Amino acid sequence: MNIVIDACEFNTIEEFHELIKEKMDFPEDYNDTLDDLWDFLVHKVNYPVNLYWLDFETSRALLGSDADDLLELFTEADEEIEDFHFELQENF
Repeated sequence: MNIVIDACEFNTIEEFHELIKEKMDFPEDYNDTLDDLWDFLVHKVNYPVNLYWLDFETSRALLGSDADDLLELFTEADEEIEDFHFELQENF
């Protein structure tokens, strides 16, 4: 599954969580936190997944340190979860 997160699709961390929940088909019990995001990536995602984040610098400007926390989480997931690939891209 290829998932594209584009900075133009959200303006707040809450909107980001709603977007990732929709795109990754998370159930309603997803709680919009980094801990829950990690748990769902590890235990509840059907793999393989390729996650592409477009225009990260715009996201960083909007979300501040929350964007950096998400970047760290997805980078760690890329390293630790088999069949999960994460990549920053300028355009897709």
